[in-house]
Amino acid sequence: MINFIELVNHVVRVAKPLVPDFNGVKTLNDPLKECGIDSLDWLIVMIYLCEIYGIPEAAGKEFYPVTIQDLHDELMKNKTREPETIEEALSYIK
Repeated sequence: MINFIELVNHVVRVAKPLVPDFNGVKTLNDPLKECGIDSLDWLIVMIYLCEIYGIPEAAGKEFYPVTIQDLHDELMKNKTREPETIEEALSYIK
């Protein structure tokens, strides 16, 4: 099983490779607003995560997470696939 925090940090760097103030997600309780990227960037990250987990983009746009845990819970509830490794997960968004 993939470490979700590690996956989110990788996906943020793919979505926004030059974000100087991205602090990295540390815990599942981290609020999205305090991670150093704006709401538009989170939308892109969520679209990528939906692609990774096989969730239709339209469904992902209905997610309104406040914390990383909320995001995780929505993805796990709606997923149609689960990659085994970070590398496999990232291959879906390249």
